[in-house]
Amino acid sequence: MSQDKEFGHLSFKPTAVDTELLNLAFLEDLGSPALDITTSLLLTDSAPIMKARILSKHPDPIISCGLPVVEALLQRFAPACHIESAQPDGTLILPQTTLYTLAGPAAGLLMLERIILNFLQHLCAISTLTFHYVAKIRHTQAQILDTRKTTPGFRHLEKYAVQCGGGANHRMGLYDAVMVKDTHSDFLGGMTAALAKLPDDILQRCPVIVEIQTPEELSIILEHAAHKVSRVLLDNMSPELMTLCAERCKDRLPTEASGNIDLENISDVAKTGVDFISVGKITHSAGSVDLSMKSGE
Repeated sequence: MSQDKEFGHLSFKPTAVDTELLNLAFLEDLGSPALDITTSLLLTDSAPIMKARILSKHPDPIISCGLPVVEALLQRFAPACHIESAQPDGTLILPQTTLYTLAGPAAGLLMLERIILNFLQHLCAISTLTFHYVAKIRHTQAQILDTRKTTPGFRHLEKYAVQCGGGANHRMGLYDAVMVKDTHSDFLGGMTAALAKLPDDILQRCPVIVEIQTPEELSIILEHAAHKVSRVLLDNMSPELMTLCAERCKDRLPTEASGNIDLENISDVAKTGVDFISVGKITHSAGSVDLSMKSGE
């Protein structure tokens, strides 16, 4: 996955972390050297060809996500197996609907069954929860963003799942954007001192997000450092205060709301006029959806 300097959309390109994650999942389930004891005992006489369906057993519709992961797992660990048909990522999947049809030697598909399902159940849950948040604010200009509250090792994949659900991505890590938080400004003696540390040409290198908690901090940015800032983050503010700050930033700087936002209050937050709403829950609290692999057409 790659990201442009201005928080653009991501295109799926597996990273070294993704590859290592797949390797770890395989090692975790099959050990070293790799061994599926059950399959090795039951499929001894031949290498029968198997067709299998991955279908949703979830009681509610879900949003599909994880096709690149399935492709990578098959290519890496069962190259004789392949995907015969697939619903594109981002598709609304009804209960008892097939996401993918797989085919190949039975030993390969059985060996990878749980690994594939573990990835898909998690990623589809994130894309589905993101979809619900996006639907809540579709009538506004605001856009849902993820955060860095991700599962260690899964961040790249989880942020891809957010996109599949209709959300957008915040910074990938500490390395691709500046984010001045209250801990930084408090330690340095205030917002003015923190902003003074930023070079005048910082926006030529990466985006800069500054977290504020009061209108006074916003005044400092707008009056003295707007040329150094890409976005103002309104942290844990009331809807009334968000509305005031968003209005002051209109046509000057994009605004982002963050802090204690859920499905119950996100519509009220979006109505304040903010441009972005970052929600940690779409990754850290998504849970899993119910998927299954069944043999046969």
